[in-house]
Amino acid sequence: MKKIPKKNSFKTPPGYFEGLTERIKDRMQEEDAQKFPKEDGFAVPDSYFDGLEKEILANTSQKETPVIQLRSGKRYFYAVAAIAAIFVLVISLPWNRSQDITFDDLAEVDITSYFDSKEIELSSYEIAEVIPVDNLTIDEFIETGMDDEQIMDYLEDTIDDLDELNIDLDEAYQ
Repeated sequence: MKKIPKKNSFKTPPGYFEGLTERIKDRMQEEDAQKFPKEDGFAVPDSYFDGLEKEILANTSQKETPVIQLRSGKRYFYAVAAIAAIFVLVISLPWNRSQDITFDDLAEVDITSYFDSKEIELSSYEIAEVIPVDNLTIDEFIETGMDDEQIMDYLEDTIDDLDELNIDLDEAYQ
């Protein structure tokens, strides 16, 4: 950006403003005396300034304005908020409370993870004493749905070295 010079380039000759008004009036009279009126065009009526101060004070004095209270809307706001809170509470409450959770609703994985995490010092014989045997059948203990491929996948995931089991992988998949 260019630097702005600090030197003022506008200069007037010495004594230029002295007698400027007389020079302008003389020039105006010479050129065209008919275009300009001889008297001032601005006139103030008589006794204009006598009552001016009182009139200005009367117009600018502050009148008492009515106060509008805004608090009346708060009551409605609180009422609407309370109704909305009750509505949300009523919708969120479960109305069907007749369903009780039973032991059959638990998954086998949940039961196993509970026993694993709690480290209960019970042996399998002690657990067998508590489980009623009257209603159990042999089909509940033996799963017939597992095939050889699933067993091999399980062994591959859990055992580090399959050679220790002395199983030929080709024989197992056939």
